[in-house]
Amino acid sequence: MIHEGKQENGKYTRYFRLGATEVDLFNRLRLQALLGFFQETAGDQCQEFGSGWADLWNKHGLCYVVVRLEVRMRRYPGTGETVRIDTWPENKLRLIFSRYGEIYDERGELLGSISSQWALLDVKARHFVRPTPEIVAMPDTSTLSAPFELSKEHYRAVDNDDAADPCRPFSFDRAPVYSDFDYNRHMNNARYAEWASDTLFRVLSDDDRALEPHITRLDIKFRAEIPAAMAGQPISIAGNIWDNSRRFAFEGIARGDNAPDVVHFEVTGEYGV
Repeated sequence: MIHEGKQENGKYTRYFRLGATEVDLFNRLRLQALLGFFQETAGDQCQEFGSGWADLWNKHGLCYVVVRLEVRMRRYPGTGETVRIDTWPENKLRLIFSRYGEIYDERGELLGSISSQWALLDVKARHFVRPTPEIVAMPDTSTLSAPFELSKEHYRAVDNDDAADPCRPFSFDRAPVYSDFDYNRHMNNARYAEWASDTLFRVLSDDDRALEPHITRLDIKFRAEIPAAMAGQPISIAGNIWDNSRRFAFEGIARGDNAPDVVHFEVTGEYGV
């Protein structure tokens, strides 16, 4: 068994036992919970190097924010299972820097992987800050590589005329609420995954919903933050689903009465049954 904490190759490891609140109605790990595990493990690694969430906030007035995040799942564990989360940062400091993750079951089988891009946000000025080694220290991960390259699929508005794989458009409103926001006073990245899961289940066909569907790939691009001040304000969820190829894509848009619309996030994904 791999021990918790720092690994020689630069990874950081934690174990989590799944309870009833971490799984969905099909007894499968919620993507929101998985991203929470990933964030906790990453935070512990950052803290080991003096660049944890509290260090950045208190010393520099900065916080980590996710710019893009993609999850690919092979199998979802259920209640009572213990999972291992490994995470590591890329070996470079850039304005937009990458962090990766993997989830394993008790037998050491790889269940899924995460590739994500992060930035440092000035909490007061609300703009990105380029990290330096004095602000963000990191382990040597030069021997490690990304579990996968971020997807390049852009199919929100394609295949509309494909008779073999027609898309079904959908649109509805959803308002962020108190529980969507974190201490940075914006909607937490894990909550976007829950919105994506809820959206997919809502727009699925009755036949697919009855087959206990699960997301196999989820790619979220964060375009503009949703601050706590937007609690209760409707976000338009608009996109398409392709039932034959089991793909989906949508955007979250704040519609302005006297101002331009703002795209807050873009989602693409695939699902299995």
